Amino acid sequence: MKTAIPTKKLNQSGEIHSSPAPILLSLAVTLCLGALLVLPLIVLGLPLLVYSIYLWISEEVRLWPARIERENYEDWGDATWAMVWIIITECIIFAGFFAYWFWTKWHTISWSGAVGGTWPAAGVEHDMMLVSVNTVLLITSGVLAHFSLEKHFKKEYTKSCQLLVAAVVLGLAFLAIQLYEYTHAGFIWSDHPYGTAFFSLTGLHGLHVLIGLVVFMVVIFLMKKGHYEIARHDSFRAVTMYWHFVDAVWILLFLIVYLEVI
Repeated sequence: MKTAIPTKKLNQSGEIHSSPAPILLSLAVTLCLGALLVLPLIVLGLPLLVYSIYLWISEEVRLWPARIERENYEDWGDATWAMVWIIITECIIFAGFFAYWFWTKWHTISWSGAVGGTWPAAGVEHDMMLVSVNTVLLITSGVLAHFSLEKHFKKEYTKSCQLLVAAVVLGLAFLAIQLYEYTHAGFIWSDHPYGTAFFSLTGLHGLHVLIGLVVFMVVIFLMKKGHYEIARHDSFRAVTMYWHFVDAVWILLFLIVYLEVI
């Protein structure tokens, strides 16, 4: 049984007319970025960031049953094409961070005016067995998400939900292991240029993993409520594409940051 939605808050496509969530989220991000220069701003920015994300997601979940369902679900819809553009912008962002990685490396060991040093920095030793296991976990999570999408397309909703739960569990395990790696790294971001580049690049990726997991959890919640039928396939496909992008970026990180193949 679907929850009744107040019609005065919806237009014909079920969209929110006057939600403050986007504005609050923008303000929160601005405050968090400002905290890089004025640290006390984090006291305002971080709680507002958490609240605005919660508000936006809760509104979407509440209004989801009223969304218009697509008839031609086999074709790429608005959600999938929107994700394509999001991934393009994310590629540009990560390209900037990778560029910083290579510039810092060059500046440390090859630049004529460099003070000298090694890359990785002296004393830095990554636990490659742990990192390799973490890589397998994330890639396996992507495979499970793909098969979950396929099961959803075949209207096998229970199996789809189970596979997606497994994908989320592996994603959470990935983040837990990465946090363990951070706490046992033996260096922090301010110790040397390598530390700054390492934590910036891997931390940005970890943030994207966290975002993907939150969205997957919302999908699981909607599945269990019976609000994610075959006509919702397009948005599920979009989220899965994002997760594959996260996998691809990690493979690059593994090759460049940990294996130093470039």
